[in-house]
Amino acid sequence: MKSLNTLVILTSVISTSVFAGAYVENREAYNLASDQMEFMLRVGYNSDMGAGIMLTNTYTLQRDDELKHGYNEIEGWYPLFKPTDKLTIQPGGLINDKSIGSGGAVYLDVNYKFTPWFNLTVRNRYNHNNYSSTDLN
Repeated sequence: MKSLNTLVILTSVISTSVFAGAYVENREAYNLASDQMEFMLRVGYNSDMGAGIMLTNTYTLQRDDELKHGYNEIEGWYPLFKPTDKLTIQPGGLINDKSIGSGGAVYLDVNYKFTPWFNLTVRNRYNHNNYSSTDLN
């Protein structure tokens, strides 16, 4: 039982998505503008070389009795160019599906590891939606 408690504490503190292998992640967020709570469940796999895939499913809760599906998303990335052990250039993409339509995005990450425990990523991302939204201007 003591080792189980230690395992639970370690997995709560350490993000498992930085290691190779499969992981499950859950998150929740509250949006003040729309007064909505969002619950997110992710399942993913990272390979030893840095490539990965992730599946996301979200739900929103606006009132206590109203649970709605948010969106589904599949995302993948691949470390294309690694000139040094600290610098990585990594393209990726995603496809999402929600009740008002679908969309996708492609992106390019440039990651630099300053230390083993600190890195910085800059991302340039292009989003495309297959649906129209209302222009409020």
